Amino acid sequence: MNSLLSALSFLTIIRINCKFNAKESVKFFPVVGLLIGAGLYGLSFLKEPFSVFFMLFYLVFITGGLHIDGLADASDAFFSHRDRDEMLKIMKDSRIGTFGVLAIFFVLFAKLLGFFVVKDKLFYIFLPAYSRFSVVYLMKKLPYGREKGTAHDFFKEFKFFDFAFGYIIVVLSFFVLPIRVALIVNFAFFLYVFFIFEYFKKKLGVITGDMLGFSIETTEALLLIILSLVSVYAKTWW
Repeated sequence: MNSLLSALSFLTIIRINCKFNAKESVKFFPVVGLLIGAGLYGLSFLKEPFSVFFMLFYLVFITGGLHIDGLADASDAFFSHRDRDEMLKIMKDSRIGTFGVLAIFFVLFAKLLGFFVVKDKLFYIFLPAYSRFSVVYLMKKLPYGREKGTAHDFFKEFKFFDFAFGYIIVVLSFFVLPIRVALIVNFAFFLYVFFIFEYFKKKLGVITGDMLGFSIETTEALLLIILSLVSVYAKTWW
């Protein structure tokens, strides 16, 4: 329970008095994602366009903007066309550049569009869980790129059980979501996580907290856009 509370305290603005355990909290990241998704699911029952606005606001607010900040910093670094060391310096810079602003705009707009189009409300429970499951995978596959940093204490030698909750959520999706939705979501998710791992590996060979935030935000945006495209252009079988 202490590990779950640690994960909840780190990934959200909810602060719970507990003995913080960074390394053991990582396995619970997808579970915290489900809890965040439960709030998203509840807001989806509001009438449009209020539901769309409050769902978008909620995802930013509940995390304290932590992942949005990472998205902006990582985007500034990736599109700077600098070498590895310079990109790491750019991510450490608290100032936001043009590419960071553009990344925030396009990701938020993609989510806004997705919330308007995707009508399967149960999917919203799973959306934040998948994005946080991607973080666990990337933390296992890539070493941390700094001697110190916000995410430093979360890195360790990952075991199978560290992925158990994530895989349980994947399996659960096939029982809760319509089978066509579950198939599309899981295929897109695993394909994108593999792609982003290869991209990070080629670009830097390491990972940082900002890059993990980039992964969370872009995973959510991508899944929403893909489901939106399928729901609009594949009406004959959707």
